[in-house]
Amino acid sequence: MLRTLVAVSETGSITAAADRVGRSPGAVSATVQQFEEELGIQVFVRKPAKGMAVTSYGKLLVLEAKGLLAHADEFRSIAGALGSSLHGDITVGCFTNLAPMLLAGLIAGFKEHFPGINVHILVGDQETLLHGLHSGTIELAISFDIGLTDALAATPLATMPPRAVLPPSHPLAAAPELSLADLVDQPFVLMDLPYTREYFLSIFHALGLKPRIAYRSQSFETIRTLVGNGLGYSLLNLRPETDQTYDGTSVVHVPIRENLQPLQIVLLTLKSLTRRSIVHTFKEYAAGYLRSRHRG
Repeated sequence: MLRTLVAVSETGSITAAADRVGRSPGAVSATVQQFEEELGIQVFVRKPAKGMAVTSYGKLLVLEAKGLLAHADEFRSIAGALGSSLHGDITVGCFTNLAPMLLAGLIAGFKEHFPGINVHILVGDQETLLHGLHSGTIELAISFDIGLTDALAATPLATMPPRAVLPPSHPLAAAPELSLADLVDQPFVLMDLPYTREYFLSIFHALGLKPRIAYRSQSFETIRTLVGNGLGYSLLNLRPETDQTYDGTSVVHVPIRENLQPLQIVLLTLKSLTRRSIVHTFKEYAAGYLRSRHRG
C-alpha cells in the first residue's frame, strides 16, 4: 500500500503509478481510496485530465511513507547480509561553498568505516538544500543556519564569524582587525546566492551602512579572485586551507571589530521524517568529523 501511495505522489498519475508498481490502474485507485477511507484524510486531489495532486496533509503522509519504506528496504538489506556491517543508500546534501573543503574527506573517511553504505551527494545553494529536505530528495544536509523553518532539526557544529576579505596590497590588510565602516565606501564583491546574499546585506544594514556593490557572483572562488585582483573587498565566513586563489593571486582575511551575526555550520534533518539507522550513523560520524576539522 505505501509503495503505491508513493508511486502515485511521484508520478501524479494512477496509470503511471500502476506501471511502476506492476498493478492494474483499478487496483491502484482502489488502494488509494481504501487508504483515505481508513485514515479519514484526503491524500490526493483528483484533477480531470491533469492527474493526481497531493494535498498538504498528503505530503506529510507521503514523506513518512518514504521513511518507512526506506526502513523496510534497509531491514531486508541487513538481513540479507547475515548480520554483517550496515548496508544501504543515503543521499546527503552539502552547501556549495562547504563542499570543496569538507565533503570529499568526510565521505572518504565514512566509506572506510562503513563500506556497505553508499553515499549519494547533492551539492547546491541553501534554497536547493531546503527544498531537497522538505521534498524528501535528501535525508540530511550539511549547511548553514539561514532560512530554516520549524520543520527542520539543526545540529550545530561550528560558529563562523564573517571576516573582511582583502587583497594583500590593501592598506588594512595587515591590521589585526578593522571596522566595517572603514570599507563601506569601497567596491564590494557580494556572494550572490539565495539566503546568503540577504545574510551579508543584513550585516551592513544592522550597522546602518549601505555597501557599494561592484560585483556579484554565485561562485566562492570567483569572489576570491575578484578580491585577489584588487577589484574590491568581500565578506566571507569560510576560509580555505590556502589563501591563494585559482588564478594565482591571494587574499587576506581580517577580523571585523563589530559584533556581527555569525553563521553556524549545521547538520539538517526533517523533524517529521523517521530517521533510518544508516542516516543516524552518517550524522554521528559527520558531526565528529566536521567538529574536528573546523578551522575558523
